[in-house]
Amino acid sequence: MAGGFPPRRWGPPRVEVFAVEPHATQITWAGLSPGEVRVRVGDQEAVVPSAGEPGGVVVDDLEAGRRLPVVVSVGPRRWEREIVTPWPPDGEELFRLGTVSDVHLGHRGFGLSHRMRERDPVEIPHPERCGAAALAEGEAWGARRIVVKGDMVERGRADEWEAADRVLSAVGVPVWCVPGNHEVKPGRDHDAPARLAVSGAEMVDGVAHHDLPGVRLVLVDSTVDGHGRGAVDHRLDEVVAAVGETDLPVLVMLHQHPQRFERPWFWPPGIPGAEARRFLDAVAGANPRAFVTSGHTHRNRVWRRGSIVTTEVGSTKDFPGVWGGYTVYDGGIVQTVRRTLAPDAIAWTEYTRRAVLGVWGRWSPGTLADRCVVARW
Repeated sequence: MAGGFPPRRWGPPRVEVFAVEPHATQITWAGLSPGEVRVRVGDQEAVVPSAGEPGGVVVDDLEAGRRLPVVVSVGPRRWEREIVTPWPPDGEELFRLGTVSDVHLGHRGFGLSHRMRERDPVEIPHPERCGAAALAEGEAWGARRIVVKGDMVERGRADEWEAADRVLSAVGVPVWCVPGNHEVKPGRDHDAPARLAVSGAEMVDGVAHHDLPGVRLVLVDSTVDGHGRGAVDHRLDEVVAAVGETDLPVLVMLHQHPQRFERPWFWPPGIPGAEARRFLDAVAGANPRAFVTSGHTHRNRVWRRGSIVTTEVGSTKDFPGVWGGYTVYDGGIVQTVRRTLAPDAIAWTEYTRRAVLGVWGRWSPGTLADRCVVARW
């Protein structure tokens, strides 16, 4: 795209409700004039100084199950919205888990022809700074474990894995990594290490599980060496054992998404429909209290098959630039997807909204219901 990043203008003013959770909401904006951005949600108010760049704020301490007015103002301009905070699942909050996916360390551009680039040389390229900021915000939110749902690196080069180790070493909680198709790309010069040297982040080989407060986490390598599509038939017995041999509900994470249809109708291809249905039905048969989530598509979506909720969560490095959080309760789980708000991250991801003649900005975020999901056991 001519001009590159940062752009000369951010386009018309936009104010968006990006996340609504039982006790919090995230409001984001772009194209606003410089000044103090005042955000009032019900009785709660936040004030954010702005130089006119993209930004956002999380407003906490909201009451669950309430219809609340949202008022955003800067100078004489005023925007009004309304949200409804959902009820959380029954019981106490037990655990918080954070995720990122599709960090793509080593990548330089974006868009169909990868011409969306940073105009000037930068010390920290956008995939690294967006990924690091997403991890930091997830940890600050309260995540006690982090899962990278694939595509941490772009081409499997040694310098990319060094960058991955550097980024993950800043995380103060244990990190588990699920391989993605970019970890198994043809022509890579390094396979994914079993454990990164400095950060200690562990790469899943096959199927792994970890029992956490209130939930069993099941991590699945769905990659096919040298291909972008995914496969799980060869993992099915291991997955069924992992989800079925526990009294806990299960949270299943993998990279490639289960397709609804046999053939993909958008790029990239995931796990073909018949195989995906076998997988979801086998999980439900072994443990109906299951939530399945993936990355890969760089978009946010939710769909259901029987008792199983399955979601896709977007990339850290391109619009909308997100991380995912999972709050476990006695009676279910809450997925929240938030935009990364660090100024040097949200500026880049907001710029990539323009990709594919602006279609990407409408396609990738999904709806509010695609991003924020309450599943009850």
